[in-house]
Amino acid sequence: MHVLEPAWEAFRREFDAACNRAVQAARSQTTHQLNQILRRLRSYHSEEEWVAALLDGISQVARDVGIFSLSGDRLVLRAQRNLNLPAGYSFPVATSGAFASAIDSKDPVIALRTASEVTEPLSSPQPDERAHLVPVLNENRVVAIIFAANRDYIDVNALELIAGMGSLVLERRANAGLHAQIIPASAAGQGTASALLSEPQNGFDQPDTAKAQSRGRSETRLPAWTDLSPEHRALHIQAQRFSRVKVAEMQLARPEACKAGREQGNLYLLLKNEIDKAREAYRAQFMVIPSMVDYLHLELVRTAAGGDESKLGVDYPGQLV
Repeated sequence: MHVLEPAWEAFRREFDAACNRAVQAARSQTTHQLNQILRRLRSYHSEEEWVAALLDGISQVARDVGIFSLSGDRLVLRAQRNLNLPAGYSFPVATSGAFASAIDSKDPVIALRTASEVTEPLSSPQPDERAHLVPVLNENRVVAIIFAANRDYIDVNALELIAGMGSLVLERRANAGLHAQIIPASAAGQGTASALLSEPQNGFDQPDTAKAQSRGRSETRLPAWTDLSPEHRALHIQAQRFSRVKVAEMQLARPEACKAGREQGNLYLLLKNEIDKAREAYRAQFMVIPSMVDYLHLELVRTAAGGDESKLGVDYPGQLV
């Protein structure tokens, strides 16, 4: 053994420990920031508060950003950082190829910052400069587009994650009537609405009523919260949480299968093992009281199938009874 080997080994261990501490500190800081963004988004009471929270969140991962709401066939600037756009700036969707593509596909789009792609005020004199456009959805309806200029310090994954947070809280607010059936009445109607919220064609958190009326093959009536005992209420809440976690795990573990299943209308066929295991566990743990409903089925329809029960496919066995 060389005389320096013990010292080298001690140095290596100390260096590895320092690297681990640095990684843990960075991870902790990131999760703290994301948690704060989510808290602000969840607690909004008006569209202005939602827009402000979303803007602050995306500004942490991109520098030159803007939020545009979709109003009919026009996009309207709602908030911006470092873009120097005129107040009230708006433009027809048809005049911007990139914005139109993001709305049609409901997926993020990377585009050249040319006038034909992003409009003249958002364009760049640099011929190869790009921008990221991320749609914000309320269920399957695009309600806003996030514009972010592509810079070396932009975190695209975080940008899409924050947009997803914004979408989730809008969807929850839009479905407040559904949630009100399974939460105490005193908490069901909290929050105030801005003028925009009263206009379904413009409001971020207004449900897509036409689609809501046509979707699915069956309706599930949730029990009234006041009719449940405290023990049964707790079991309902646990069942909802279990369902959200299981469906989220499916989407994270097999995103391509989920996407293909929605496109082909056979989600159950492609996710049969995962869905069957979740159904068996759900039946054993939660289908033990008369008031219990199949929250797993509701979550599969709402999240995995995008609100359309038919996307689960003809082989899907239906709700647990």
